[in-house]
Amino acid sequence: MKAIVMTEEYWANSQFSIARYYPTGINIDGHLYIIVDKKGRDIYEASAAAEKEGREKAIMPGEPADLIRSDFQQLYRELGREAFLRTIRDHPEIENPKQMREVLR
Repeated sequence: MKAIVMTEEYWANSQFSIARYYPTGINIDGHLYIIVDKKGRDIYEASAAAEKEGREKAIMPGEPADLIRSDFQQLYRELGREAFLRTIRDHPEIENPKQMREVLR
């Protein structure tokens, strides 16, 4: 599998839905996939922020919860969700973070 990111609309209704039960992520074809919020925070970071802000949930219903390859998490944070998704859509040849950085130059 070559997927770098899956939006919740896809992963939540597929075999990848098991990811919600594994906060440390799931391993697929040798890659670790984690759930992140729209800021690129993993579930632990999002939970800490929610507690600090007095929210009950790490990622509120209706907010994006993407399943991403963990090696792309930093780029997701740097670019922001929309730019990250657009870059992946526009450049299907990207296979690793180094290639993505080169495309962004």
